[in-house]
Amino acid sequence: MGTPSNRSVKGSVVIDYVRMVRATPDQPWDRYLLPEDMALIKQMVLPGSWYPIGFFQRIGLAVFKLVAKENNELLRAFGKSIADRLHADHPGMVSKDKPRNTLEKYIWIQKRFYNFDAFNTEDQGPGRLLVHIYSLPEEVGIPVYIIQISGMVERLIELSGHTFLGIKVTTANEPDRIISTMDVSWQV
Repeated sequence: MGTPSNRSVKGSVVIDYVRMVRATPDQPWDRYLLPEDMALIKQMVLPGSWYPIGFFQRIGLAVFKLVAKENNELLRAFGKSIADRLHADHPGMVSKDKPRNTLEKYIWIQKRFYNFDAFNTEDQGPGRLLVHIYSLPEEVGIPVYIIQISGMVERLIELSGHTFLGIKVTTANEPDRIISTMDVSWQV
């Protein structure tokens, strides 16, 4: 899967999920994953290669169901740990006392992992930012992914030195896509 085709994600986005599946072979992965997903899991997953978005969403949902046991707080904690790792890998991402700048840099980094327009931000004034996540109606893993992203966003605000106040998620269905909007707020 060296070149992007249709909607794809970089291997660095799926590699943690692949490791979890490999570490727990006793789980009934075939309930959630297709035979072609299992074939990808058995291969070497390369961080810089492209993988189908469907694979990413199915494996994320499977891990949420079978490893996290549908525990939203565990998923948020996983998102926070990813934020810490991103901060370590990209030390310039976190801007002290500038959570908006930190979140915009995070979205910019995230955009490199998708071959389609997956994210956008919209300024809402002091202490607020909208994060739009674009998906197709058939992409089933988005609600779970939003929980994980919520943990990442919360931790990034904390790393920037501010107090996280909350996230409200709304969804708008358009004919050809779904827009999930995270209304993120922090103490100014």
